[in-house]
Amino acid sequence: MAKLHPTRLHRSLTPDYVTHFRCTGPDCPDNCCTGWRVTLDKKTFVAYRQVKQPGLAELLPAHIKRNRSNATDASYASIQLDPASGECPFMQDRLCAVQRDLGEDYLSNTCNDYPRHTRRFADQIEQALTLSCPEAARLALLSPNAFDFVETTLTLREETISTTRPPKGLTLDQMNEVRLFCMQLIRTDALELWQRLAVLGLFCEQFSAILTTSTDAKLRELISNFTEMIERGWVIEALGDMKPDHATQAQIFAILWQKKNTRTHSELQRKTMEQITRGLGAVDESGIVGTDKLTEAYTVGVARLPDALCQTPHLLDHYLLNEMFRELFPFAVSSPYEHYLRLVTRYGLVRLMLAALCNSTERLPTPDELINVVQVFCRRYQHDQHFASHVNTAFKNSGWDKLEKVYRFLRA
Repeated sequence: MAKLHPTRLHRSLTPDYVTHFRCTGPDCPDNCCTGWRVTLDKKTFVAYRQVKQPGLAELLPAHIKRNRSNATDASYASIQLDPASGECPFMQDRLCAVQRDLGEDYLSNTCNDYPRHTRRFADQIEQALTLSCPEAARLALLSPNAFDFVETTLTLREETISTTRPPKGLTLDQMNEVRLFCMQLIRTDALELWQRLAVLGLFCEQFSAILTTSTDAKLRELISNFTEMIERGWVIEALGDMKPDHATQAQIFAILWQKKNTRTHSELQRKTMEQITRGLGAVDESGIVGTDKLTEAYTVGVARLPDALCQTPHLLDHYLLNEMFRELFPFAVSSPYEHYLRLVTRYGLVRLMLAALCNSTERLPTPDELINVVQVFCRRYQHDQHFASHVNTAFKNSGWDKLEKVYRFLRA
């Protein structure tokens, strides 16, 4: 019998942590079957309409709905969540009834693929995971070897593999050279993380300026100049006088955080967001706090953060590396500098939430609590493209997208 979604084996490049990932199923503390609108590809939708399995034959048609406007084969229909629980109606005893009764082949591409993100880059298949999945976050953020890259064999549906095309003026080899330089920069132990981000911003700004007229010689010269700047210690000299601006960091990122601090069906998300609200100095459920108190709370929390991160020393580096590899940084937005702005905004929000966690109790947070913050951030912010677009537009309209102002976000 022909499979609904045929698969094949691919030799692939992945961070090491991806090879250890297994869905924890009913043990997951923040499962992906609650709170998210789940899309169905056309092939799966048609198959669900033909299911005769007792129970599912009645359940499936009642809870799937065609997308009548802007439908594509990849997003042809969606599953209607239970309005009271926010849960997928096919979840029974914390297990997926579709997978249990029909098999993995009957999962939609969305359900089958999450939390994986797979692409074809030149002749190479690459895969990363989104850290909105608790198990993926744990593996990526805890292991010191998480971002050792390895070759492995993956079983993949062809329709879940995205294809990368280079922007005008670049080859795939040039793209790869740039992205490897950017990732290596974030792994440069001789610089503090905020210094690495500062250099990355300057590189992306200059790379954006030459991109439309880029030649191989210009690109190599740019990378060579920045490599020399780092190796000779000029970065430390140039950034030595930069001071922390806790008031600006607290106010800007608290405003952005508040936009997504909304009700949730997830107990883990609710508890984590309450800890952050408390850590930012709010005294009631409104989450509202005065400017002075907010800055004070953030300053105390961010001062405690290094001690907390001693338990998970790779957390912030690995968070950034995962975003960069998963999104093919700096090529997923309209320009490398625009992509840099999105990365720095996410970093600033994650740091605000971690600082607030550190200020929410007298003890230092546990590694699990730190990881929960990153996972909850990714769950609530990362998948909202409207939010990312809104933030970059707001920064641009207010002048906060200029590199000299962005630098005020970096050092804590």
